[in-house]
Amino acid sequence: MKILLLYIAYIIWIYSVFAYEDNYEKVTQTNVIRNFYLTKRVARVFLEISLKNNNSSNIRDFEYEILFPTLVYSKIGYISSGISPLNLNIYTINCEEFNKTNNKYFSNLSEDIYVCNINIPELTKNLTTIYIEYYIGDPYTTLPDSIYIHENQLVEFKDFQYFLTPYKVENEKTIIHFLLGTQIERFLPTSMKRQDTKLTYIPKNNTDIQTPESMLYVHFNLNNHLIIYKSVNRTIEVSHWGNIYIKEEYTGKNKAATHKGEFNRKEIMLLAGQGFARMRSPDSILPQNTHICFQMDHILPYRAIGLEYYDQIGNISYSHASKVNSRYTLIQAEPRSPIMGGWNFDYVIEYNLPLENVVFYDDEKKTYMLNITLTPSAKGIYAENVTTHIRLPPGSSEIQFVLPKNRNIPSLRKQDLSYYYGWLDIFKPRPVIVYSAHSMYIPEQHILNFKGQIYYQIKSEFLSKYKLFVISGIIFIPLLLFVLIRRLGNSNRKDKYV
Repeated sequence: MKILLLYIAYIIWIYSVFAYEDNYEKVTQTNVIRNFYLTKRVARVFLEISLKNNNSSNIRDFEYEILFPTLVYSKIGYISSGISPLNLNIYTINCEEFNKTNNKYFSNLSEDIYVCNINIPELTKNLTTIYIEYYIGDPYTTLPDSIYIHENQLVEFKDFQYFLTPYKVENEKTIIHFLLGTQIERFLPTSMKRQDTKLTYIPKNNTDIQTPESMLYVHFNLNNHLIIYKSVNRTIEVSHWGNIYIKEEYTGKNKAATHKGEFNRKEIMLLAGQGFARMRSPDSILPQNTHICFQMDHILPYRAIGLEYYDQIGNISYSHASKVNSRYTLIQAEPRSPIMGGWNFDYVIEYNLPLENVVFYDDEKKTYMLNITLTPSAKGIYAENVTTHIRLPPGSSEIQFVLPKNRNIPSLRKQDLSYYYGWLDIFKPRPVIVYSAHSMYIPEQHILNFKGQIYYQIKSEFLSKYKLFVISGIIFIPLLLFVLIRRLGNSNRKDKYV
């Protein structure tokens, strides 16, 4: 019996190997163009891939695979794919660990690999071009790691020299884009061509991808702060009394080059604005941009009210908020002391949303729908270890949580339902929906549009009794306190006259 089971397992393994190989032979990548945009603190990668169907007929529900080494995958905060550069959120993406043992090209690769499967509804006989965009957080290493305030910050960036793919590639090109005036110290391979603000590399073949010599490397200046959030804890509390309460707790670090020499506040304030130019030493030349962080922006819904922002030592007391073009509310968290390279920080943002803007009721299904933004409000900053707790009203049942179907954040995961007792939750606890992501970055244009829906029901009888109890408590508890205080006062006066 054991021999039979081993034989069956061997047959299944052989079949899986050939099935993988056969799947990769169905498609050829006639042209692959990789664009790395190293212009901000988060690296943007844009791929243009032309696919040729080698089958005699169309392929339905084709799962195109894009591979990432673990180090890169762990820092991908957002990924999308579509049919044009202007329509990049069409295809559904599902990411998982890649089984290297079934692939002859990657079995010898030392790093673990993750695969993101992009579902293409139909791959026709015509040449099909797909576009993929993803963002890598914390992509740079400072070198040197300590500089004077007037020096340019130099950083390193590394990636695979060749496009990591299980499909055959006929033509491949890699383009690295920089800011205007960027100083490039060194790059590998040295055969890359330099043109103004970009480096272009056209490999001769895609062999030896596992060797250290095949890494793409560039050492250049980037005068930008490298703020990342080490953790973000969000709490969203739904109240049917009229508002949604949202609290975001941030802890982070500026991973830019640390400050060399003595801390000089006057020199730092020169970078904050032209008003301090009269204090500048004539022989000091300061860069246009700087690796020091002066403010962090947050984009909130336009109807946000009751805004509060604070930290443990009042360091962001210079912050301010404003409404922008009837589209959103902007908070500019501005610390009194700028955040230097290597410094840690923390702060909290709280606000409320009117209930009618985010909770909707279906009379036919007797169901409430909470339509809520799933991501932190921070603009242009990569975040790690993001956890969100959504506390529904007491008595909520038949709960369904729907995430965006395209799964743009690979590490976003639901967790088990938990419960929470508030001060007035006497009869039943609040169900708490929890989801988390170990890496998250949302492009600015998607911050308020990356939403999830939570469907739940509350029995009208329970809701009425709960509100009646709370209202009664609000009315009668002060009355009882008043009576008690008066009685104590009368007792004291009586003792005085005895």
